Amino acid sequence: MHETERLLRWRLGIYAATALTLLALYPQFALILKRGSDWNGSYAFFSQDEIAYSAYVNALIAGRPRRNDPYTGRDDAPDAPQPESIFSIQFIPAYLTALPARLLGLNASTTFILLTGMIAFASTLSIFWLIAQVTNDEKLAAAGALVVLCLGTFALFYAPVRMLFGLDTTYTFEYFPFLRRYVPAVPFPFFFIFCALVWRALNPQDKHAGWRWVALAGAVFALLVFSYFYLWTAAAAWFACLALLWLIARPEGYRKVIKPFGMIALLAIAALVPYFILLSNRAPTIDTVQLLALSHAPDFSRSSIKLGLMVCFALAYAAWRGHLRWRDHAVLFTASFALTPLVVFNQQIITGRSLQPLHYELYIAKYLSLIAVILAIALIRRGRATAGTRTHVPGRALVCAAMVSLLWGMTETAVETKRHAWASLDRDEAQVVARRLARLALDAPQTPNNQAVVLYVNLDHADISPVIAPQPVLWSPHVPAFSGVTLEENRERIYQYLYYTGEDLTTIDAGAFEALDYRKKYLIHSLIEWGHNDPAWTVNWRQLTEADVREALRGYTDYAYLFSRAQAASPTLAFVVTTTDAPPDFKNLDRWYERDAGERVGRFTLYRVRLRP
Repeated sequence: MHETERLLRWRLGIYAATALTLLALYPQFALILKRGSDWNGSYAFFSQDEIAYSAYVNALIAGRPRRNDPYTGRDDAPDAPQPESIFSIQFIPAYLTALPARLLGLNASTTFILLTGMIAFASTLSIFWLIAQVTNDEKLAAAGALVVLCLGTFALFYAPVRMLFGLDTTYTFEYFPFLRRYVPAVPFPFFFIFCALVWRALNPQDKHAGWRWVALAGAVFALLVFSYFYLWTAAAAWFACLALLWLIARPEGYRKVIKPFGMIALLAIAALVPYFILLSNRAPTIDTVQLLALSHAPDFSRSSIKLGLMVCFALAYAAWRGHLRWRDHAVLFTASFALTPLVVFNQQIITGRSLQPLHYELYIAKYLSLIAVILAIALIRRGRATAGTRTHVPGRALVCAAMVSLLWGMTETAVETKRHAWASLDRDEAQVVARRLARLALDAPQTPNNQAVVLYVNLDHADISPVIAPQPVLWSPHVPAFSGVTLEENRERIYQYLYYTGEDLTTIDAGAFEALDYRKKYLIHSLIEWGHNDPAWTVNWRQLTEADVREALRGYTDYAYLFSRAQAASPTLAFVVTTTDAPPDFKNLDRWYERDAGERVGRFTLYRVRLRP
């Protein structure tokens, strides 16, 4: 009988998880239907960073070491040790993705497709379990999970309006951001599992069970540490908020709770020791590429902070009116979620370091604010109920909330699928040439001394190539994200790309920079310092000036004028890929390389090239 009741309690959560899973898979179904028999197996594209993650997973599936660079082909070896990258430090979700794929014989693209459905299902259930633990209301938990995951953009206040009116939402809105593969997707459900485990540890049914929850909470936190920086730091901030609130509100019972709080903290510290050892061996480029900023400036502008403070005000008002007991466990738990965004966006006041705070907003803070809203509604409803009345939120209201959430989720999915359709189609078409390169690699396997470097004229295609093919590329937007190149070499590879493809930057006037097409603007941004001129990415941003652009253009002009065979041989190209209908001017390339007649592969032409004597 007990087992039957337990299964019935999960039934609504499973229904909600199934609905969200089908919704999350819609973009993939749309891509497959659009391509029909021409579909090459690629996943639906939404985030540029997913490409780098899938390239890293592809390398792990192929058996390459943890410290690998799929874009330059430079892997860790006894005679050539490599520093740590963000990918090798945050290795747990990568291996959780790659090892089953290798066991089942799946490639990275197929694995990412399956991952979408699995994470949507698991995330819904994890939030369902958390809300149900605190409120003991499975109906509220099922509806609440859909509200949290589908209405995340509403925690940003203005993002939904911008999306519906077709305005720019690049840095404020993404299609279901928690599904970005493999991070934050893989560790995302574990964040809420950690919160639920802490709740169980503080409210155990018996003493021995309490220590079991403590151990599990510590283990899950360790998993988060080696999974995603923004999740483990948010988990630490939330845990600190909860402990502080608990000890302030319930000082008389501190002896009872100090043990579980202390033990979880000790387990967390134990996990952080090897983490910081890995971090100390990081590549020098990481801090620059990841836009680490030194600042003590406070930040109260984030929408999730404002929403969280509104929840705190509502709880305080309800307690003042006598509808809540502010020392109640559930009230403290709710307040901790509401206050966490304030802490994560202002931790730099103490630490003096800020690292792309936008990622907190997109991937965790807004979800915490919405969970606080759901819990607060349940607690205030229960507190306002009089004797003989129902304490739970009415079923009709919950059904309405679930339907509205799913309706908005459908709208969000349809709009973003349409907006990114061109990118998904383009990258699927590019897989044919990457597969051809993969087949050629079977005849000439990649070794440290035999690197068949590929020059892609289209940088989007260069970015996607390592997801399929083992050959390194000359340059793509994600080359500096790994540890294989220094900042100087990265700049030189951009120069080489511009030189070989005939991009003439010498005629560009610095004052007309904003009128350039986005590809040229991106390249010039990369030559300066990508991201440092955008307030969405760093607190120490500065406006890009004409002098910055002029200096970048002068640097390339000087490099092109002095280009020699030594530059042409480092690295040495083996292949060149271009679209057949729009080949570039190869006069610079042909000065140093011999090209064959070219092989037609889909809408691409693949040239084998050899350095001239």
